[in-house]
Amino acid sequence: MLKRSDQHESLQWRSWRGAVFGLAMAMLCGCKPYRVEYHKRPGFYEKAALGKLPDEVTLDDGTIIKYQTTEAQSTLGRTGDDKHKPFEIRQQKDDGKIELRAILPEHVLANTLTCLSNEEYELLYNQMLSERTRQEYAQAGQQGLPEFTEFFQKNRHDLAATLTRMVAGLPHEEVSMTSLGDGVTRCTLRPQIAEPFKFKSVYVVKEGQGMKLLMIR
Repeated sequence: MLKRSDQHESLQWRSWRGAVFGLAMAMLCGCKPYRVEYHKRPGFYEKAALGKLPDEVTLDDGTIIKYQTTEAQSTLGRTGDDKHKPFEIRQQKDDGKIELRAILPEHVLANTLTCLSNEEYELLYNQMLSERTRQEYAQAGQQGLPEFTEFFQKNRHDLAATLTRMVAGLPHEEVSMTSLGDGVTRCTLRPQIAEPFKFKSVYVVKEGQGMKLLMIR
């Protein structure tokens, strides 16, 4: 009978032998070793995207990312019975009106993409745009909504491309989020994937208990 230490060494040897055997087989077959990672993706990412998000992505280093969609959403900032309820970033009331909510930068990205997809520019302006940005429109002698709508309509394709790529890239950190102070967070596509896109950064700002869209550049 093997002693505990012998059993441990035997298990280690078999594990090591299996890894070496797998690597040797890969080399004999002319195949490169690869790694598979499994990531959970919140359901609202798919609901926001203009098209179907990929279930599997291969990175430059050969790593394969496989996604599993989950309906679980943030409980940040909620207590008591409400803590266990899903946080809905887009909710339709009984009277048909839509309420947009965001407590994380990801929520702002998803809401903005959904409104862009549905061409809900007034809804986006009234509920997701920061008060700071609206004040800048006023200081420039503009009404705000007409200029905002014109910008989104004119750049709809390019804005949708950037936002869709950001939403798809959030689970495996293809979007960097940098705090700039004064409640502002910059969401930027990583340099290695940002080149083809006209817009590369989305700025969000904390207002009250939530987050709002500041600008897109």
